Amino acid sequence: MPSIVDSDEATRVSTKAFVGYVIEEGYFGIGKNNTAAADIEHLDVELKTSPLKLLKNGQLSVKEPLSLNIINYNSEYKNADIRESSLYKKNKYVLFVWYVDDPSIPRSEYLIKYVFLWRMDDEVLSELSDDYHRILGHIKSGEAHHIHQHQHDYLTLCPKHSGTFKDPDCHKSKTTQPFSDVPAEVRAFRLKNRYMAKVIRRYLLANHPDQLDGFKEPKAFKSRTSAHV
Repeated sequence: MPSIVDSDEATRVSTKAFVGYVIEEGYFGIGKNNTAAADIEHLDVELKTSPLKLLKNGQLSVKEPLSLNIINYNSEYKNADIRESSLYKKNKYVLFVWYVDDPSIPRSEYLIKYVFLWRMDDEVLSELSDDYHRILGHIKSGEAHHIHQHQHDYLTLCPKHSGTFKDPDCHKSKTTQPFSDVPAEVRAFRLKNRYMAKVIRRYLLANHPDQLDGFKEPKAFKSRTSAHV
């Protein structure tokens, strides 16, 4: 099985991919997949490795948003309840492995900081539901190709392909949508940084309140829902 030491090459271009590979396949024996089932299928648990950023003041913060499963526009719009969504079915239980991405040290010395099981409970689903239905609204309006991350508070979509969507001859970046003949970009659900920070703070508050000062408080923001109340 691979180890972080074995993958500790001079280049840092694919740091996240290598660390994720080592943890997922080397430790858990989970190979690369793109199935509708969870990674640890017999437990219905998805596995996600995510980087933390070390700030100059010594605090940690979420380094980047979290990509989840690819959305199928042609079937997703039929799910009136987020509990029926592919998002929920694939990610209702997530085992998070958070590591500190420190460019000053080799990857073999990366610190795994937090490991915990997260559940899409009623509170989480309530927080993500408005964004989910905004996404469905665009699909039903034949506007899946116009979905942008700035339209959402916590849950959004992100590109999930190795092509160039703006290139008319690139087919691997495009897919069909149900209410328009215009191709839509192949995308996946994504949880924004501000929501991932909320996930970690809740974990710390419940389990390690003494470590809260070591994690950066996310900036307050006015949600799109509250802005229209």
